[in-house]
Amino acid sequence: MTVLKFINYHVQDMSYQRNENYHQTRSEIKMNPQISRKIDINENRINVTLSIVVGSLENETSPFKTSCAITGIFDYQPEEDDADTGLDQLVRVNAVAILYPYARSIITMLTTASNEYPGYIMPTVNVNRLLNDQEEA
Repeated sequence: MTVLKFINYHVQDMSYQRNENYHQTRSEIKMNPQISRKIDINENRINVTLSIVVGSLENETSPFKTSCAITGIFDYQPEEDDADTGLDQLVRVNAVAILYPYARSIITMLTTASNEYPGYIMPTVNVNRLLNDQEEA
């Protein structure tokens, strides 16, 4: 059996907004996704909400702002934690890493559906390191 069992996820929010302030240039558009997480633990049931925002409505170099928030539902099974990893480590690292591909595909789908700019495909990243870097900044 597994220590952290992924039950399911659902979308809390997803949006795409065209940036009316965007001034198209020939240079490559650089995006800097902002990622955050919220963790709610109720005994052995854990809800992890992963939120991502890409782009801006104020920045003239960003053609859009898109965002999504998804909540994953997990069960922690401490009797299976033979390595004594602990709930905090499993949730902060593993649960977020499990949810990231789902959020990534939602961002791609939203930006592709705009039919105005090429779809934005978020890079595959070490989500835990990115969150830690953002939290330290």
